[in-house]
Amino acid sequence: MAVKMRRLRQLSGWQWRVLLSAPFVLLLTWLRLCTGGYGKTLAAVRPSNACHAPADEQLNLARDTAYALAVATRYGPWRPRCLLRSLALGWFLGRKGIAFEVRIGVPGGKPLISARGKPEFAAHAWVECNGIVLNEREDIALEFLPFDL
Repeated sequence: MAVKMRRLRQLSGWQWRVLLSAPFVLLLTWLRLCTGGYGKTLAAVRPSNACHAPADEQLNLARDTAYALAVATRYGPWRPRCLLRSLALGWFLGRKGIAFEVRIGVPGGKPLISARGKPEFAAHAWVECNGIVLNEREDIALEFLPFDL
């Protein structure tokens, strides 16, 4: 418990803003996804202005944002799936003008088989900034092969 409290005290002002507004952003993103679909939702969260900070500062801010959103989804009232988490992260990054890519991939190995013996479709979504994975482990593209939308 003491370690968690120490980590919370170390959060920046921006991370606290992400943490506290995450449930609302997730809800609004979910509503937009349900009513407008993936393409319109992605277009709405894209940055409208470019960030002029150096690339390493942008990446650090993007990682800080992803961390705060991960904390919010782990301990908050909502446990959203990967696509919603990724689009919400995109919303936060877009507000800061940070360019990002939402990647969607399918398993690269054998097809998944359900308990009934039928093939199942599986996919996973994550966010990358300058080719760096933000909200998933770094080697996720080895397990899920991303495709272009």
